[in-house]
Amino acid sequence: MKQYKIYANPQGNYEAVKQGWSWPAFFFSFIWAMVKKMWGLGVGVLIAFLVLGFIIGASGSGSGGDALIRVASIIVKIIFGVNGNKWRESNLPKRGYEYKETVAAANPEGAVALYMKENSEG
Repeated sequence: MKQYKIYANPQGNYEAVKQGWSWPAFFFSFIWAMVKKMWGLGVGVLIAFLVLGFIIGASGSGSGGDALIRVASIIVKIIFGVNGNKWRESNLPKRGYEYKETVAAANPEGAVALYMKENSEG
């Protein structure tokens, strides 16, 4: 079982944010950020890599530049994996979500279902 923080918005939508390492953020970095509606982060990282690639390409550094991009990519992936879920937690209140409770569940859908079950039996 994993720990999930449950967030809800006034429209009745729920989000479950797993605590700890985020594999989706690690593997998909800027794409993951945009899917999770963290537009500034996603677009910022994409632009940074495009600019870095342009600079390296214009300098003609060849395989040294390729190695630099690979190292930068790995560093960004690790940063996203470590911080991804924390970034989601800080982004959800900005989008109108409110923290409700932390629950233990096997997956995000189970965490939301458990929260709803526990809180509907008043």
